[in-house]
Amino acid sequence: MTSTGNLQANDYRYKRDISELRYFYVVNPVSPHGGWALSEIIQPAFRALHAEYGVTLEPLAYGAVPEHRPGCVTYVIYGPTNPLTMPVEEQGYLAALAATGARTNIISAYPLTEANEDRPDYTRAGTWVPQLCDLLDINAIFPDEVDLTRGIRTNTWQDVYVNAIGETIRVKYQPTESVDAGDQDVLERLRDEHAGEIAELARVHREHHLWQRKPYTDGSIMFTHDGHWFASQTVTDKSRMTAGDFDLITSFDEGTASLTYTGPRLPSSDAPEFLMLSSLLSMHGRRPRLIVHFHHRELTRGPRFRDLVTDARIEGGRFAAGRLFLRELRQKQTDWFIIREHGMVWTGDSVAEFEDYVHRVVAPGA
Repeated sequence: MTSTGNLQANDYRYKRDISELRYFYVVNPVSPHGGWALSEIIQPAFRALHAEYGVTLEPLAYGAVPEHRPGCVTYVIYGPTNPLTMPVEEQGYLAALAATGARTNIISAYPLTEANEDRPDYTRAGTWVPQLCDLLDINAIFPDEVDLTRGIRTNTWQDVYVNAIGETIRVKYQPTESVDAGDQDVLERLRDEHAGEIAELARVHREHHLWQRKPYTDGSIMFTHDGHWFASQTVTDKSRMTAGDFDLITSFDEGTASLTYTGPRLPSSDAPEFLMLSSLLSMHGRRPRLIVHFHHRELTRGPRFRDLVTDARIEGGRFAAGRLFLRELRQKQTDWFIIREHGMVWTGDSVAEFEDYVHRVVAPGA
């Protein structure tokens, strides 16, 4: 639920150093849940980020905006708030944060009924909140958590942790760019080889709206080959992608969480789990030629295919997630599954197979 401005303005040719990143939090002063959100959502998320990446978090008073710092990515977490009843003054403040270039994420708090169910007006959030996010250039983290103690639908610290990484660090692996002429030749060959298939995949994404927030933030694609992989780049618009939006990945190392690639931008943040999954599948049977990860709100959170939802959340962007993906496919004895509160992973051999799957599975409930 974020607009193109801040994301596409960032340089995705390399992984940013922590010295180039700043993190702030603003507590909504009129929310009755402000202190709780700080201690139970914001602080735990950034303790985890600090332990893993050395991230530091600074408080920011409501109404204040961080000074713009060229070459630096600024992240602001704000809340809690109810996007459905957000007053104009509050909207103006969030827009002012975004105007400085800050990646602004908000923690939501939608009141429940006395029976601890969503209020009737919550259904309006599905259309209103994306529009609000586009208007203000912010991101409202999807609220899957129902807090019965406070009587609100809200977020968890894990939600903030994942979104902060996605908005700033972006990729969790260590990339090394190959400038080898032979690798560049392979990349050009694969672009020619897969150009038609990628065009078809873009069409399928457009026709069936296979994203939840935006087509350039959601989802990823990988074509597998013996000894190398052809993967979509990070922040690729899946509805308009071409072969130029794909990289060659020549090697990876789970132990060092690293990969080597050739291309103009970093490979997808999902590349580690796809690399691991395709390699493990080749050991346990036959490597799939194509892996597609996409988002679709009705499938992710709707009533259908609940038997294919993972029991736990799986954090993407890590090689270990590929091992969990393999377990899901083998346990469920299918070629696709739903990552809890996230999206779909499909494995197969051709775009035609994927489109047939979309028609059978996605289209009936679209």
